Amino acid sequence: MAYVELRGLVKRFDGHVAVSGLDLVLERAEFVSLLGPSGCGKTTTLCMIAGFETPDAGEVWVGGQNLLELPPHRRGMGVVFQSYALFPHLTAWGNVAFGMKIAGRPTAEVRRRVSELLELVGLGEVGSRYPRELSGGQQQRVALARALAIEPRMLLLDEPLSALDAVVRVTIREEIRRIQSALGVTTLYVTHDQEEALAISDRVVVMREGAIEQVGTPEAIYGEPASPFVAGFIGKMNQCAAVVEDPTRGQVRLGADVIRVPSDALAGWSRGGLVTVLLRPEAIGVSTDPAAANAEENRLAATVETVTFLGSVRRVAVQAGGQRLVADVPAAATGALVRGASVELGFPIAACRVQGWATFEDLGRSA
Repeated sequence: MAYVELRGLVKRFDGHVAVSGLDLVLERAEFVSLLGPSGCGKTTTLCMIAGFETPDAGEVWVGGQNLLELPPHRRGMGVVFQSYALFPHLTAWGNVAFGMKIAGRPTAEVRRRVSELLELVGLGEVGSRYPRELSGGQQQRVALARALAIEPRMLLLDEPLSALDAVVRVTIREEIRRIQSALGVTTLYVTHDQEEALAISDRVVVMREGAIEQVGTPEAIYGEPASPFVAGFIGKMNQCAAVVEDPTRGQVRLGADVIRVPSDALAGWSRGGLVTVLLRPEAIGVSTDPAAANAEENRLAATVETVTFLGSVRRVAVQAGGQRLVADVPAAATGALVRGASVELGFPIAACRVQGWATFEDLGRSA
């Protein structure tokens, strides 16, 4: 039996279905992220585990126990909120110690545990400060230490970094992962930030409209999206409507152009079938020199529409094969790329993924 099992969870608010028949398992010490846009049901799912919301149907099992039989304060959940929710009248030390004192832990144990956790989160020198005297990143570390102080069955984090600036977010997310790994606590992390979820998770659960779209490792979610929504939500993905030309040779047609995909990707398809070719921008090279062609690559003539500076790369939007594609190329290599320029795209056959979305309208819905 898995350590955590969510079985058929359903939650409605005023007739609106927020979570629809959700099934999910987590192994002990696993770090799993619920990822999706606002309103997809990820926070509601977390709240049902914590006991802050009661499911209309379904069960929550942790360590072989049905938590629906227990009130929130007896579920043993460590919860970190987006808003920190620290007690303003208590110092950092007092905030971390609060749950242990309420549970009646011995004073010596409280002192030892709080000191250890403040050191673990890098705040050993600020235990005497009040929340108003701490930065946002420090307050979030205190909130994390407080959640861990009770030695929770699970750690539940609800958008814990969204109030922090970009640089601090990266630092704190790495600290959260380091601490979680060190303590081996099973963790469910709610976020709408794709980069965040991919960077720190063992598995990612992509949600949409109260249901799970795909569950997998960050590599699988990024490289093998299972639906138009996932392909459009995780990073930037070119989704090219194509027609199967010759399945045995791995050929598909984009407008008037024929490209090759891995032959096994067209297994079971017949000539004329409608498919979607998925291609990440970083897999596409852009050249103004036809002599640079590589026989092992697909080649497409294209016209530049826009060039956008993104730091280490420039995103080049082009028209090719009757469709709009984007390529991310090194910033230093884009000097000759201007609006209206004729260029040639090159991308490896192996970089092409094929999915059989039902109709081309699906592509529009994922935008």
